[in-house]
Amino acid sequence: MAARSGAGCDQHRLACSTVPRCVRCARRVLEAGSVCVGCAAEKGIERGITLGDYDEEALRAWILAYKHGGRVDLARVLGPLLRAALGDEGASGTTEVLVPVPLHLTRRLERGYNQALLLARAVAQAGPPRFVVRQVLRRVRATAPQGSADSLDRRTNVRGAFAPSRPARWSTASVRGRSVWLVDDVWTSGATLEECAQVLRSMGAKRVQALVLARAAHRVP
Repeated sequence: MAARSGAGCDQHRLACSTVPRCVRCARRVLEAGSVCVGCAAEKGIERGITLGDYDEEALRAWILAYKHGGRVDLARVLGPLLRAALGDEGASGTTEVLVPVPLHLTRRLERGYNQALLLARAVAQAGPPRFVVRQVLRRVRATAPQGSADSLDRRTNVRGAFAPSRPARWSTASVRGRSVWLVDDVWTSGATLEECAQVLRSMGAKRVQALVLARAAHRVP
């Protein structure tokens, strides 16, 4: 048992993905270190790290249990796995900031927790000091679930939905000139992450990257 990598039982075993991925959006590509066609002309998130694809049955089962099944304890497993997938990738030599994608108050009260926040804390605690977790973004309006819309509607759905947390002076000081990693569970079209990245850049973040559990090419629950 100890010799096997990853976590979970044989049916739901998780391990870090080793397939080549776009260095920006973490989609599968043919050659490691390359940028996919969709990212070639964009200046959004600079780098994306993920455990794997959402259509992997085991990974999807873990995420659904964690996000919708109240299994907050799974963050203690998923966080270290995500930290392992990151490795020393993008290390800046100074303390970097993990920023969880925020939930609107109504959604957080309904779910009882923000899965991105718990995941960010688990990543920060999974290895030597490198990260601090800062809730510097807030969702200023409720939005429809992104999985229910196409790519264009997803961008419209989240446009203007995020702003610096109050007090804005503290939030801005927390990210100004620093390397920032957005943390979330699933990266679908990227509309939510890109919108958050724009706000972080307006606050003075030096780099904006993304740490996500899974990369999806299609709609997800």
